[in-house]
Amino acid sequence: MQMLTHVLYELENDRNGGLPSLVIAPTSVVLNWQREAEKFAPDLDVVVIQGANRKSEFRKIPRADLVLTSYALVHRDMETLRNYEFHLVALDEAQYIKNPGAQVTGAVRQIRAKHRLCLSGTPVENNLGEIWSLIHFLMPGFLGTSEVFKSTYQTPIEKDGSEVKRKALARRLGPLILRRTKHD
Repeated sequence: MQMLTHVLYELENDRNGGLPSLVIAPTSVVLNWQREAEKFAPDLDVVVIQGANRKSEFRKIPRADLVLTSYALVHRDMETLRNYEFHLVALDEAQYIKNPGAQVTGAVRQIRAKHRLCLSGTPVENNLGEIWSLIHFLMPGFLGTSEVFKSTYQTPIEKDGSEVKRKALARRLGPLILRRTKHD
């Protein structure tokens, strides 16, 4: 809902520069995004890039308000998607790009967009390198290279239990993370 509201706000205030927004989500929820958009934002022109006949939908991208596709297809369709610029790209369940060397991670980093968002209920499950991968998608270089991040934060926090480094990382990332509880 928040994402759809944001896309509508950007459109209604002419802040999208005539560019569509793109949401990349797990295959199982792409159609949920479409249903939610139809229900709560029926004025949005939504294009779904999914299924065997998806290539016929590519030509609709420039006129769309919102484009929906899946992680499973984004790297397969990269040759076409790299021809477009988006106002906003949002990764739903962004932990799909937690592995910085994965094919899908490399693909989403190639998408041209003026703004980027990561939506996730579980941004870090195993190690701090996962949050580095998400932040690197959002703002390349903000946390340095993966090697710099590892030596500056990850190893001192995970292996040495450094509270000083943990707090420093929390201060650096705090302004970038909006957290909600289930109650909210």
